Amino acid sequence: MSKSDIKAFNMYGNLYFVGSTRVSVHIIKTEKGLVMIDTGYPDMLEQILDSMNELGLDPKDICAIFHSHGHIDHYGCTREIAELSGAKTYISRIDNDIVNGTYDISWARELDYETIKPFDCDVLIEDGDIFTFGNTIVRCVHTPGHTDGVMSYFINVSDGKNELIAGMFGGMGMNTMRAKYLDKNGFSYDCRERFKESVSKLRKEHVDIVMGNHPENNRTKKKSAGEVSCIDQDEWQRLLDSGEKSLRDTIAEDV
Repeated sequence: MSKSDIKAFNMYGNLYFVGSTRVSVHIIKTEKGLVMIDTGYPDMLEQILDSMNELGLDPKDICAIFHSHGHIDHYGCTREIAELSGAKTYISRIDNDIVNGTYDISWARELDYETIKPFDCDVLIEDGDIFTFGNTIVRCVHTPGHTDGVMSYFINVSDGKNELIAGMFGGMGMNTMRAKYLDKNGFSYDCRERFKESVSKLRKEHVDIVMGNHPENNRTKKKSAGEVSCIDQDEWQRLLDSGEKSLRDTIAEDV
């Protein structure tokens, strides 16, 4: 059996983590089926399915797969999971052009997987779109920077008595905003300003539970081990603070 280096766990109520230290994968259990946020690297399929089974979540019940952005570590298992479950796939209209090969970034180191054939997602998301799955609402906010089409998600989760808001900043990595990367590929430095604007936009959101796009964003490993609580109403602002600091440090290093 394939095991994750972070134990799969119930974060709160109907919200679960089934990823690894490499990248986050989340499941929300709804009245209409399971909603998945990102699908990990291509070689994580067995681990994700095993993690779901450990938690009593049937992969065949996945009805929707949302993607934070169009990098291979977030859509690597999408085709296989969609074929297994019949789930509809969702991504921003902008980043769908990465997934379907229209905007070819196969030269990027982290996307160098010949086994992933281009495909189109079923539903192309726009800023402000809302999708309903029974009593669960997925609200989508366009937050470019890391890629042009990064989507952040805000989802109501419940333990049957109380309802909280879980939120994910869809892309915080500085790797695509460094001067070396931008200069090598002839990209504009405007992505840095868009990232700043995205952080300001997200400051207005109330979040009780942070879903990390990557586990280091929200101390997922410590939460899985029960060392810290998943419910922390200040963590969202701290996450945004860290994003701003990372960008300042990146710019300073590039001087």
